[in-house]
Amino acid sequence: MPASSFRFFLREQTRPAHERLDRLVGPIDSAARYGAFLRASYAHRAAVEGYLAEAAWPAPFGAWRPAALLPLLRQDLADLGLPRPEVRPLDLSKDISRRIGVAYVQEGSSLGARLIVKMAAGLGFDGARGARHLAAQAGGLSNWQSFVGIIDGLSGVDQGAAVGAAVAAFDHAAAAMKGNGFS
Repeated sequence: MPASSFRFFLREQTRPAHERLDRLVGPIDSAARYGAFLRASYAHRAAVEGYLAEAAWPAPFGAWRPAALLPLLRQDLADLGLPRPEVRPLDLSKDISRRIGVAYVQEGSSLGARLIVKMAAGLGFDGARGARHLAAQAGGLSNWQSFVGIIDGLSGVDQGAAVGAAVAAFDHAAAAMKGNGFS
């Protein structure tokens, strides 16, 4: 498979897990559901950001690093008077192929944030109150674009390991959603 198709390979191979997560989240149409979404997002993102922060990214990644949104999520939770949820670790080996799979899910969430930030706005939450992390994600597609540009040019990645890790990351997000009231 040519390296330029790696992101599309990941997308196709993870489609079922991604679709399961999307169906689970569904529309966010109330302040209570949005609060549950924030708690679940924190529970997932804290584990994933911790996992990715430990990485020694190889030279082709240059200065690129995964987006860190936990400080904004903490502010969003505080805006709504919500406690931080329990965080279940992401228990994966820490080779670069698996980290790429997890980063694919993490960075790709900026695409979904463009939809969810609109739902949050309809509930009265925005980049100044309650939806800071979504506003940053929705406006920060350049990190995603840089990431896919890098992985499309890589060789030597264990694509099966990357797919497995991406599916595990989607499943971790789904478990966080279920643990915070989504069914």
